[in-house]
Amino acid sequence: MSGAALSPALVQVLQSGRSQFNARVAEACRAQPGFDTGLLQAFIQGPLDRLASQVAQQDATRLNTVTLAAFEAALTLQLRGKHSLPLVQALWDELLPACLPQLLAEPRATLGMLFNGLLYLHAQAGARPAQWLADLRRLAAHCPDTVSLHALGQVLAWRCGAAHFRASALNVLAGLPAELGAAAFQLSSAQHWPNALPRLQADPWFDPAQPDRTGLRLTQVCGGFSGFAGPFAAPPTARVHGEGFVLHSAGRYSYLCADAFGVALHAGSAEEYAAGSPGTDELTVRNGRLAYGEASCALPLPAEGLQIVCGAQSALLCSPYSHYLHMVALA
Repeated sequence: MSGAALSPALVQVLQSGRSQFNARVAEACRAQPGFDTGLLQAFIQGPLDRLASQVAQQDATRLNTVTLAAFEAALTLQLRGKHSLPLVQALWDELLPACLPQLLAEPRATLGMLFNGLLYLHAQAGARPAQWLADLRRLAAHCPDTVSLHALGQVLAWRCGAAHFRASALNVLAGLPAELGAAAFQLSSAQHWPNALPRLQADPWFDPAQPDRTGLRLTQVCGGFSGFAGPFAAPPTARVHGEGFVLHSAGRYSYLCADAFGVALHAGSAEEYAAGSPGTDELTVRNGRLAYGEASCALPLPAEGLQIVCGAQSALLCSPYSHYLHMVALA
């Protein structure tokens, strides 16, 4: 498995590990009849060749180990049908060079974390995997090891729309250096971080990049009709449950959590819905606007039949005329 265009570094690895590489390909062909070795050859001549050259320049002693780990990752991606995703190609070409120190130290752990994180976000409706990739590329140099890179990846996944990561990401974030925490949220100086972190922990609608955006306001919109690839077959109803909301639509239940960075919708249960609360009556409709105390904001849905489910810091608007849900920040 070599070609005239391959770099000396990769030729060396392929020749010395020929039996290992051939065995991995044979396993892939057995696992998936019709496995396209031509696609694999294109990967070898492209991303793998570039990676091998970069590794050889940094630490030639790690060349065989890193190259084999990358080859095995590529086989797995191809077997899962994910190899041709543009974001996967961008990870090979753009993110991995930025993570070279971590890759040299722990190739399998680093590759696994990066590809699993990217594909997880790619599968989450409303998440922003391209932003995650770009931010991680920008900040990877600030991570001295794989552990800190993994921690940063988790924080950035939350910031890129995985709202259900909020609690665990905040725990991780508290242990990161102030400079890295500030950079993850695009603050110009780490001096602002001691004030920003407590606000992040206390307020799900606080964004350090927009610290003055406060008060009653419409925030996220999610949902849609299942006939157009949305999650709901009928306009949903909701109940408060914990920090989020349990939804019911046409006999199916979902759990929704949201914050300043995104919305996450996952499977829920009838038991959770029954255990939920209708919420408080503090958010109302007054003079055609949403009203909360002395504050008011626009009403995005018809008032007729509107269900307002008001929690401690967030409210959810459900209309019998819409498959979409509107989130409201209360402060």
